[in-house]
Amino acid sequence: MSNLTLLGTGTCQIEFERRASSVLLELDGVYILFDCGHGTVQRLLEVGVQHNQVDHLVLSHFHPDHVSDLIPFLHAGAWSRQNPRSSDIHIYGPPGVRNLIDGFVSIFGIMAFQQSSYSLVVHEVIDGYFGIGFQRFEFLSLPPAKNHGLRFAYNGKTYALTGDSNFHTQEIEFLKGVDLAVIDSGHVQDDDIVELAVASQAQAIVCSHLYREIDAPHLQSLAEQRGYQGTITVGRDLMSFVL
Repeated sequence: MSNLTLLGTGTCQIEFERRASSVLLELDGVYILFDCGHGTVQRLLEVGVQHNQVDHLVLSHFHPDHVSDLIPFLHAGAWSRQNPRSSDIHIYGPPGVRNLIDGFVSIFGIMAFQQSSYSLVVHEVIDGYFGIGFQRFEFLSLPPAKNHGLRFAYNGKTYALTGDSNFHTQEIEFLKGVDLAVIDSGHVQDDDIVELAVASQAQAIVCSHLYREIDAPHLQSLAEQRGYQGTITVGRDLMSFVL
């Protein structure tokens, strides 16, 4: 079975019920993390996934609430006596991701993140696409935070994750017609979410990266009045969707 699980639906705010941004994809037994904000490594345990089962991390951008658990994640792979890593770890991100990892290495040393049994492999994505096995991903810029969203087709459906973004034409195009979209709802207003739903006609929109509570039934009603035919829901940590 393949799943999309919201590990963290929060932000830089320190909250009991929400950890920072992270989505776990399980595609045909391959685990992929999209962002790795604070609390991610603990949430992995809560869904029954050990750190050494995750070989691929995708970073939308470099804000701390999207990358801060990279250090404990990588450190556990190198030195944990429970479930030590034996497979390569691949990190994908926009230009600058190599400088980010090199900065960590310069502070902590390479042996904090890599051992002789595996390598740390960094991929800077510059052409808008990358592949993991046979699975192809679009990795597209969504202003304003030098953020990149992730979009992919799987089992005849299309999925999209926005990371951080504001409401703009690029985001409408990014989400247009997708079956399931997990969107940043912390940097936009209610009217923007409604407009995004109506203009994109994404079949299901899950509001994440939340600084505030959202009244999803109210937004649903407003969107339906303008012709939206999908559903709007509020994401919660550990919410999962079968792909």
